[in-house]
Amino acid sequence: MSEFSEYSFLDLVKLAEEDPAAFRDCPPRERLAAIQGHYRQAWHAVQERHSAGSSGRSVLTRLSKSADELVRGIVKFGLAEADVSSALRQRIAVVALGGYGRGELSPRSDLDLCLLYTGKLDAELGALNDFLVPIFWDVGFKMGYVLHRVDEAMALAAAEPEVFTSYSQARLLLGDDGVFGELETGVDEIQHAQSEGLMTFLRKRESLENIPEEYQDLYHPEPDLKENVGGLRDAHIARWIIGLRRGVVTLDDLEKLGELRAEDNLDFQESLDFIWRVRNELHFHTGKPTDRLTFAMQTHVANVFGYGCDGQTAIDRFMQDYYGAARSLRRLLRLVVGIADQATGEQSAQGLSSRGRVSVVDGELSIGAHDPQWFAEYPPRLMELFWECGRRMAPLDHVSSERVKENLHLVGSAFQSDDLVRRFFTALCSRPHHAGLALRQAAETGLLARYIPEFAEVEGVVRYEDFHSYPVDEHTLRAVEAIAALQDMEGPIGQLLQRTLEHLRDPHILMIAILCHDLGKAGGEEHVEEGVRLVWQICERMGMSDEDTERIAFLVEHHMLMNNIAMYRDTDDLDIVSEFAKTMKTADRLQALLLLSYADLSAVGPNVWTEWKGALLAKLYLKSEQILLGRAHFDEAFWLSPKAKAIESAASDAFRPHVSDHVQQLGERYFVAFSPREVLEHMECLREARKSGLAVHCVANEDTGTSDVVVCTRNCHGLFAKIAGCLSSQLADVRRASVFTTPDGYAVDSFTVVDAANRRTLTAGQVSALTRTLHDVLLSDEPVQTHVDRARNRLFSLNHAHAPVPTRIGFDNEASRTDTVLDVETGDRTGLLYDIARVLAGFGIDFQSSHVATDARQVRDSFYIRMGDTKIEDEAIQADLRFQLTAVIQPTGLGSFDPVIDNKL
Repeated sequence: MSEFSEYSFLDLVKLAEEDPAAFRDCPPRERLAAIQGHYRQAWHAVQERHSAGSSGRSVLTRLSKSADELVRGIVKFGLAEADVSSALRQRIAVVALGGYGRGELSPRSDLDLCLLYTGKLDAELGALNDFLVPIFWDVGFKMGYVLHRVDEAMALAAAEPEVFTSYSQARLLLGDDGVFGELETGVDEIQHAQSEGLMTFLRKRESLENIPEEYQDLYHPEPDLKENVGGLRDAHIARWIIGLRRGVVTLDDLEKLGELRAEDNLDFQESLDFIWRVRNELHFHTGKPTDRLTFAMQTHVANVFGYGCDGQTAIDRFMQDYYGAARSLRRLLRLVVGIADQATGEQSAQGLSSRGRVSVVDGELSIGAHDPQWFAEYPPRLMELFWECGRRMAPLDHVSSERVKENLHLVGSAFQSDDLVRRFFTALCSRPHHAGLALRQAAETGLLARYIPEFAEVEGVVRYEDFHSYPVDEHTLRAVEAIAALQDMEGPIGQLLQRTLEHLRDPHILMIAILCHDLGKAGGEEHVEEGVRLVWQICERMGMSDEDTERIAFLVEHHMLMNNIAMYRDTDDLDIVSEFAKTMKTADRLQALLLLSYADLSAVGPNVWTEWKGALLAKLYLKSEQILLGRAHFDEAFWLSPKAKAIESAASDAFRPHVSDHVQQLGERYFVAFSPREVLEHMECLREARKSGLAVHCVANEDTGTSDVVVCTRNCHGLFAKIAGCLSSQLADVRRASVFTTPDGYAVDSFTVVDAANRRTLTAGQVSALTRTLHDVLLSDEPVQTHVDRARNRLFSLNHAHAPVPTRIGFDNEASRTDTVLDVETGDRTGLLYDIARVLAGFGIDFQSSHVATDARQVRDSFYIRMGDTKIEDEAIQADLRFQLTAVIQPTGLGSFDPVIDNKL
């Protein structure tokens, strides 16, 4: 046994300092074992503190201090091993950079170090460097290590803003103060000389277009804790801007200067600490530097942090806190940018308001810095200011925003029921293209939640089970903003919606209905009835007329109806459309509901609104309008429309004579669902299938990251289940599915899919493999289950839902005269559609119509089914079918949620 084997890390550090020659006799393996043992002990001690509930900042600080101790010791090892002269010691410094330099080392983040020196890179310095590089890696650190002469480091910092920000946070760990002082002087000189250029670089993150698309959405369902908007990167940028413009480095310093309110500082600190703590848990739990808060990690963190084990509710509460913290950090960045703009003193007026006190300065609305009693003198000015925001399409500047927050105490019952305030509010809402900006500003300052306290109740509330990616308040504001976005929408659906808005009577009724449509969710999932009650409460408090209140309440009561019918029911059925029109009563209500349905659907999540969904809404709208206007005469002339003529003009000479027959045979629902290009693609696919028995076409949509797969073959019992199984076996997630059959018995089954592992279009290799599998299953009668079982061993998500939402299974025997409509709502996962379809096939059930859609990683599938030639009205059969569907939807017992029994979803 070596005489050094009993030495601890600290013993060896002391030995290296006091007796370098004796230290050099210590075998390298003994040194490494001592370092690793000390590192593990220190790291696990911090992990235990984290598990006991220690704050995020405390964990980062302790990890940084532990790393400091290790780095200093290892460098002392190197100094002793290389027998470094006193001359070299006087021209080197070991410096911590980046997050480690700030003292914010996360459990699995990089340890960024620089061995800084002056003079020449001689053999002695090279020997020290050669010792340090491998030992840091051998210990197990994830290193960012560089060897730089001071002037070289400053040249890099001057040329690259990213390098400058890293060196601007440098912290001396060991070495000569003079060398480190040269670095600090160089940083100061660069900051002074390149202040404006650095500020331009730092402010890039202020605008979403400068952020990679995958990180632009603060409400991403699986956010990156560092890079997403509202993530740690925003806090870092804010801190650098503070240093650049104010010469201070902490929010506490900013508060002492009177630039930051104490309550704002506390909110920012709490939010930052929360995200740090979540990130610490991810690093400790996974053992990797992961920052992606996946659905699986949300479930884990919610449980570990004590949100409870009640499944969805715990996750909702946790994500509500996360999004609240992210909003706060995003607000911090905007606030700091506003403070920086004030510091430049370069703002210029761009026109004065005729109202005297309001001006537009550098594109922002300003009430000036004088007369602090301006709002107190006449509180309705608070609402007037946001009316001006909408009228001028300009957001508030920093000073005006802070002034509003300071005067929110003026918004009490008298303000909420003031007639003039209501007039300004309804005038704001009467400009639908401008209301989104104004209401967003009112929400961010807190005025909207004070004026409508019911809105405050849904702030940050997350309801994944409602198919929404965003908290309720954010969804609502995005729905309001969607109306403004109509002016930029192209295509026939956009033109229809624009014309509808232009002819809408009293647009403020629509905008207030959008603002109120989900307020009932504060009380739980069944929110419509509660929402209607709140509308009457709010409107009565404001002093709105009973007539206007009733119109708003009607839209809130029926805000889901049009989307549900258009997406999940057969609108070729005249009874369905007639019943819907009867509910609408007037064309004016129909117009408003169309726009509300569009806004609501657009704000569900990224890329949820599609031209296809718009076409389904438009079809229901136009048919209902015909009934309400007394022109309810449906014929089959739809194939004579401009769209049909576009198909004919694009068709080849061989296909052109057959376009009308093809469209008429597959029906109006088919005609509405597909573009001219897709229709011609289907005709070619059918031609091939009639020759060879099977045709598979796949077209990639790079804009949406999806692939359209069309399968044509002779129809047979269970065909849909077999195709869905083949897709599952190739790890393709189904986003949308449509089923059609030609009179001569050929299926035209269309699927919109993504690669399950990478969330992108299918590769050429995947398409080839899918085609071979379809051939083997459909033409060679190979069991599809064999292929699916092989895939289950390759991808965990074949068994696990992407989003933790409850499962609902309902049977509707009223929507159709001939069929039972089976509705299934649940979390999406790879292979889900196949599992549902094979259960139906096992019951001897086939369907001629399906409405399959996936939004926010949740699905609602509706199937028009019959057993034999009759509806499924037997409750025992329904119960058996529900049981078997539940078993395959939640195959591994992950459904901590019991299925909801709903005979009419």
